[in-house]
Amino acid sequence: MPPGQWAGADLHGHREKLANSYQELLSEFNAKDLRSVGNYTVGRLIGKGSFGKVYLASHKLTNGSKVVLKSAKKDDQNLTREIHHHRQFIHPHIARLYEVIVTESLVWLVLEWCPGDELYNHLLQHGRMEAPQVQKIFTQLVGAVSFVHKKGCVHRDLKLENILLDKHGNVKLVDFGFTREYAGSSSYLQTWCGTIAYSAPEMIKGEKYAGEKVDVWSLGIILFALLVGELPFDDDDDNVTKQKILKDDPRYPEHFPEGVKDLVQKLLSKRPLLRPTLPDILRHPWLSEYAPQQQEILKLQQPPPFSTQLEKDTLARMRGAGVDIDMVIEHVLAQRCDGLAGWWALLMEKEERKARRKEKKRKEKEREEKALKRLSAASARLLATPSLRGINEEDQSAHLSVNSANLRGRHASRTNASSE
Repeated sequence: MPPGQWAGADLHGHREKLANSYQELLSEFNAKDLRSVGNYTVGRLIGKGSFGKVYLASHKLTNGSKVVLKSAKKDDQNLTREIHHHRQFIHPHIARLYEVIVTESLVWLVLEWCPGDELYNHLLQHGRMEAPQVQKIFTQLVGAVSFVHKKGCVHRDLKLENILLDKHGNVKLVDFGFTREYAGSSSYLQTWCGTIAYSAPEMIKGEKYAGEKVDVWSLGIILFALLVGELPFDDDDDNVTKQKILKDDPRYPEHFPEGVKDLVQKLLSKRPLLRPTLPDILRHPWLSEYAPQQQEILKLQQPPPFSTQLEKDTLARMRGAGVDIDMVIEHVLAQRCDGLAGWWALLMEKEERKARRKEKKRKEKEREEKALKRLSAASARLLATPSLRGINEEDQSAHLSVNSANLRGRHASRTNASSE
């Protein structure tokens, strides 16, 4: 019915509905809470600082895969370098960068969600860690830093705040804002960066420094902090902290594990050349339980994209759903970190989790079937064994008869002897 012919009640209802719709839109425009960024539904605020804000979010196209949205200002000088390097670091102990979203005022980094919190917060809440937990965490961290170095880069901002834990307590290294290309041990850097309490003496003195060696120093600071519950060189006054780094040695408490003390001393050597290499660290006896796994990860060659059967099957399903998979492939190969590449990465992680769960169930079922077969075989053997009851009864009767005869015989012998 045209508006001009509406009855009074209908017209009133239409106007009320329209007013409500306008009000909803107006509320959305004026809302202070962020609701959506790109393909992500924004959840609660989980952090903020000078860099911007960090939100928990979920990906709409993969039925709610959880991610972290980190905002950054467009004029952040380190942002371009951070994105360039981080997107290349695909490693089990480095938080994944899925996507970069550029809005009118901000740049959003879509990152892997790590529900286990920062190591810094963990130490604040729980204090120092036990040696077995430190062995696992530190070895994984060394593996992640080794991978960064293998890619021809140095991190330069290793600290407790930049090490996250996933839900299984595994390390995830983050924040590559100070990462820099590095030509190897024969080249030196000069720019001071990072956090004072984790900075090597040569950086404090303003000297040129070997990038690998300053990362090794920071690893020593982190290892000490995990085992003791506090930093070895720290003070409210930055100048005092610097003097401690240059002149003092760490104070080792009585509970400090003897098996790792020599490693910490080498990592925190004031002379860079005396600090061990990362391969040397992984060969240290104190890390022997977890080091082989990290060494194997570093040897692995990443398979070419779209070469696994799982990837091929996923592409086929996407094609069936009408997705332009040629464009997906193009964007992933170009490492564009856009909506398509981010969607693919999150989708593959979800499919890999499903495949692992399926494989786990298959193995459990296989174990159950083997156990049932063993039980059936044991039952069959038991049924095939002759009954011993009758035999035992016959043997017992015979035994009693013999005993009775023997007793009668002995009694008869005694009687005869008496009569004689």
